[in-house]
Amino acid sequence: MKKHLNIFIEGKLQNADFNFYSQSGAYKFDIDAVYKNGDTRHVDLEIEGEEDDLNGYVKFLKEGPLHRHIELFRIEEAKVVGIKGFKSYKVHKEELSLKDKLKKLLKQ
Repeated sequence: MKKHLNIFIEGKLQNADFNFYSQSGAYKFDIDAVYKNGDTRHVDLEIEGEEDDLNGYVKFLKEGPLHRHIELFRIEEAKVVGIKGFKSYKVHKEELSLKDKLKKLLKQ
């Protein structure tokens, strides 16, 4: 039975080519995925597949050659949404100081 997992990864990922690594693992384990890279330290993955394939893929990400770059690895189960293939997105996250955030809020 197909399952859906959301994976949140944080670490020193900027020079590790984590996108390519996660994509090659997705093909190896027959995983459909959406890869979202917000900055140089955070990656969000939505993955779908059979339970054994998902377990293999998660182990591949957590314990494979790039594991030394990972500082935080969190998994949440979610509802299957029908992801097809491997899609990669660059998500722009604002990097604002607390002072800038307050100014932005006060302008609204």
